Amino acid sequence: MGYEKRPNVSFDGEHLERVTGGFVSVPFFAVQEIGHTLLDENTWMPTVTIDVSQSPAVADLARVHAVEGIGNVSTHAIREDDTVLLGVQLTSPVQATFAVAFSYAVHREFLNEVADAGSLIFATTDAQTVHENRPLWLSVDIDGNALRQTINIDR
Repeated sequence: MGYEKRPNVSFDGEHLERVTGGFVSVPFFAVQEIGHTLLDENTWMPTVTIDVSQSPAVADLARVHAVEGIGNVSTHAIREDDTVLLGVQLTSPVQATFAVAFSYAVHREFLNEVADAGSLIFATTDAQTVHENRPLWLSVDIDGNALRQTINIDR
């Protein structure tokens, strides 16, 4: 497994609170960095790094899915001005929901790559140590057409 980092701009907590109106009742995370993970010799998968250190249940999802199987996962995206919130809901083998905030201006190309790939890896550990630690990260299928529709709404 390899990892390629791209430059990024992240949100702060106040910005997310302003965008969501403080009504988000699920754990939500700001993008720390984006990049691609090398899955095999020719396949790079879009990857977003999030800090889940304050959310043990989300931090444990990759391990649970590695042990119990992939289960049922659904995603949904909404866009408000420059913010694209990508929600992830798992209903088995465990129940969990979380959201990740992207900047449309900064991450538009990356989000289109996610839509093209139909999948996104959530890196929940330091991406720079991937070669040594071989961490478990959560990979989910994404409805590319729905994501593309959401991010391409004229604002």
